[in-house]
Amino acid sequence: MFAARRSYMTVGKFISQQALLTITPEQTLSEAGRAMIKRRVGSAVVTVADEPSGIITERDLLRAIADGVDFDVAKVSEYMVRKAVTVTDRWHVVDAATTMIERGFRHLVVVDEEGKVTGILSMRDMMRALLDDRRQSLAG
Repeated sequence: MFAARRSYMTVGKFISQQALLTITPEQTLSEAGRAMIKRRVGSAVVTVADEPSGIITERDLLRAIADGVDFDVAKVSEYMVRKAVTVTDRWHVVDAATTMIERGFRHLVVVDEEGKVTGILSMRDMMRALLDDRRQSLAG
């Protein structure tokens, strides 16, 4: 019963259902930051010709602030994480959480079986998964 109850906890069920925010490497950090604020997200997938090439996160923007760069001039390509770590939408959330903790990430790029980006798994999504699991446990 324990394994059956937890089998529903795959990453794909917990990623945000809103449309994925994508940014190009040529956009400025200011444009990226404004887009993230407007969408109320902490990261965006960086794409080139509709193919993912990395990720930019709140932490990357903080690093740029610490470097004292001009956000209206500095490009996403200067601060993005290239070759972002990906997980499939079939990964168990505990495995994804372990990867986040071990690697010091707050976001993971989620791909489907063909490698197409389907979303971003955030720490907030992980909390939602854990709360959902807790509710299921209490319900019996």
